[in-house]
Amino acid sequence: MGKILGHIFKIVEDKAGIPGRIKLAQITGISQQQALAMRDKAELIKRCKKTATEILGKDIDEFLK
Repeated sequence: MGKILGHIFKIVEDKAGIPGRIKLAQITGISQQQALAMRDKAELIKRCKKTATEILGKDIDEFLK
């Protein structure tokens, strides 16, 4: 449950700190706890990836491998 979404939140926190993680949650409307609890749905993953890429200034896919 929420493995990819949770991983995205962890990467953003590792690279941009807690403020980055909070920004990701604010923009997507999904908290880290919700991301870990919900199923990975393609639409949510796409939205989180897009936002994470904007926050980090680098493609999140580079870190997801």
